[in-house]
Amino acid sequence: MPKQKTPAPAKPRYDVLVADEYERDGQKQVNWLRVGVGFPHDDGEGIQITLKALPLNGTLVVRLHKPKPE
Repeated sequence: MPKQKTPAPAKPRYDVLVADEYERDGQKQVNWLRVGVGFPHDDGEGIQITLKALPLNGTLVVRLHKPKPE
């Protein structure tokens, strides 16, 4: 009987976001734009981040990815 492989636990994924603030009808609003993704290093001492865009305001937000409910 062949051995069945157990899948390795998935590494957490991080979303790299930019908060784009704007005003609508006198109310401050925030549009979150995902500009990259991050994955932790195998040794747990850092995160590899890949960016598709750079923020104009110089600020990035890194959050643990939470899949959208279906």
